[in-house]
Amino acid sequence: MQYALLVMLGTVVGLIMRRIALWRRCGYTRAARRLYLGTSWLLGGGAYAAMATQEGILLASGQLAWSNALPLHLCSLMGLLTLPMLLTRRRILWHISLYLGLPGALMALLFPAVLETPWPRATELAFHTMHCCVLLAPLLPFSLGVRPSPRGVAWALISLALLTCVALGANAVTGGNYLFLNGSPIGWMNRWGLGAWRGALAALVLTVLASEAFAVFLLQQKRGWSH
Repeated sequence: MQYALLVMLGTVVGLIMRRIALWRRCGYTRAARRLYLGTSWLLGGGAYAAMATQEGILLASGQLAWSNALPLHLCSLMGLLTLPMLLTRRRILWHISLYLGLPGALMALLFPAVLETPWPRATELAFHTMHCCVLLAPLLPFSLGVRPSPRGVAWALISLALLTCVALGANAVTGGNYLFLNGSPIGWMNRWGLGAWRGALAALVLTVLASEAFAVFLLQQKRGWSH
């Protein structure tokens, strides 16, 4: 389900981005901005609707609790930031969404950790829709000619460190597993032990961030993009 949904939404967003970039080059700036604004509401509103649906399903099934309802998973927080990031076009929010939200959402689609509810199809649809929106949203500003900076990785690391501290506290108080700090969502990885899982997770995050920063640096050197 998630791959078909990602291809469908990705195709739509890609075509819209192409149209926005084309209109900008042709001088239709207002039309390009209106299309950008509408697409921003589509992605941001889609993330909000999907998150609200997940919370509603948990409430209806009697599973809603402090241990699973707080937006302290990475993608949940990115879902909340998607619309403000797109509308305000703050570079800090964009870099956080680009360097953390995009790879985090991709990992969630590859290795989904969907809660079991009496309505599995609806739960999966909401889960995958939210993650698709989080993955695609940071790409939209590229159509406006905005380019990222490798230094944005610093903001991503600081944000992730702060979120980790909050998640650790929430896990201790609620008994939850926010950020999967108390166990991997991938069953066979739990056999490594908690310490090994945390180490593997940290190594993966650092590798992804370093790779993204290096790729952006190379592109900037080749294209002459400014920070």
